[in-house]
Amino acid sequence: MEPLLNQVCTFATTLVIGMVAGFCYDYYRVVRGVFKLKKVGTHLGDAIFWLATTALVSFLLLLGNWGVVRLYVFIALGLGALIYFQLFGDIVRRLLRFKFHLFHELWKLTVKVTLFLWRIILFPGRLVILILSYPLNFLRGLFEKAVSWFKRIFYNLLGKRVEQGIIKLKSKLPYLVFLKRKKK
Repeated sequence: MEPLLNQVCTFATTLVIGMVAGFCYDYYRVVRGVFKLKKVGTHLGDAIFWLATTALVSFLLLLGNWGVVRLYVFIALGLGALIYFQLFGDIVRRLLRFKFHLFHELWKLTVKVTLFLWRIILFPGRLVILILSYPLNFLRGLFEKAVSWFKRIFYNLLGKRVEQGIIKLKSKLPYLVFLKRKKK
């Protein structure tokens, strides 16, 4: 039989483990409320939460009382969770909500600062593009006019003759390809 002091320490340890489990539940409850999980997400989150909490409590029981599971362990776990919810639950939930709100605000600020810095970094490039776009568009227009003018001149000088030559070549092409000669 164990001395009374060891039994009290084991019971107190198990009470603390129950309080830790209560804290984990509050944390999950706040996370579920912050992310507004749907039905499937809630069921999946519940399953993951209970598996993780079971593993954590089992690990802590192994450390605290060598994994001995008796009736007093369940009583102490339930009592620890009850004490946690009665004494610390509301305060901890408010602090956790504040933490998530603070993280959300910090995230929004980080995004705004990053976008502002990105705009500052891109501003010189955008300015150069804006400054160069007007002269380049003017030069493009001039180039297009010059190309159309040269096409017109080329067609008038050589295009008609080239067209007639292509037509004659197409008519003689079958004879060249198959090496057939016209019969006289």
